[in-house]
Amino acid sequence: MALDFTEYFEKYEAIVAEVDAVFKTFENEMGDLVKCGKGCSDCCYALFDVTLVEAMYINAKFNEKFSGLERSQIMTRADKADRQIHKLKRKIYKASQAGQATNEILLEVAKARVRCPLLNDEGLCSIYENRPITCRLYGVPTSIGGQAHTCSMSGFKGGEKYPTVNMDIILDRLLSIGKELQEGIGSRFDELSEMLLPLSMALVTDYDEQYLGVGEAVNLTVPKKQVDILEQTPPKKVVEPDAPKPEACATCTQSGAACESCGEMIVLGGEEK
Repeated sequence: MALDFTEYFEKYEAIVAEVDAVFKTFENEMGDLVKCGKGCSDCCYALFDVTLVEAMYINAKFNEKFSGLERSQIMTRADKADRQIHKLKRKIYKASQAGQATNEILLEVAKARVRCPLLNDEGLCSIYENRPITCRLYGVPTSIGGQAHTCSMSGFKGGEKYPTVNMDIILDRLLSIGKELQEGIGSRFDELSEMLLPLSMALVTDYDEQYLGVGEAVNLTVPKKQVDILEQTPPKKVVEPDAPKPEACATCTQSGAACESCGEMIVLGGEEK
């Protein structure tokens, strides 16, 4: 019997709707600083991973939309991207084992450019309506692990005070949905929900019962759990703003939003508990 992921996909779509609303707020209130536009593909070369539920959702939408030659071309690009990411991972791991300074490794990761397999020859996203959450927020200030980031092509400048999207809260919510999915399908893989993988791998993966660990184990090579492929690699930094000032942003009028400088951020779905 085919597995039904509708419940989990709907929860993911609800988060996407919140994310889009937050981005729209930035456009409405700071439109001169948000430079995202049709044909700008800078973020389409950035390195990032997606969670289990997001990977499965995008995989499903991709399989619904593409077939034939167009699908084959995208899969070829996905394979190429996977090989590039694997080589970069090995290089960075060896550098860390050799004692290379963390800031040097960070710089190398920040400079890495790998084309997203979904970027078409016209410079547009092939699944724009179903693109990952990271892509939806790339052009506005975000915070990961307390460190602020923003697109280097935007008008947001280091050292200034802006509302900031807390990506850690979004990640926690996505992982929570993944945990519900893992338990809902009865997976025998205890840490399936913690999987993080690049978009290129999400496209080529077949999320069937064997892969997800549903049912009894068979005498075949069970796919290894794909843990964060960049776990030895520090997060990619695009722009690292200077240390924020202690004053709260006087211009912030949004509910649930405050300046990065006062330690609070836009919280999707309510305040962090």
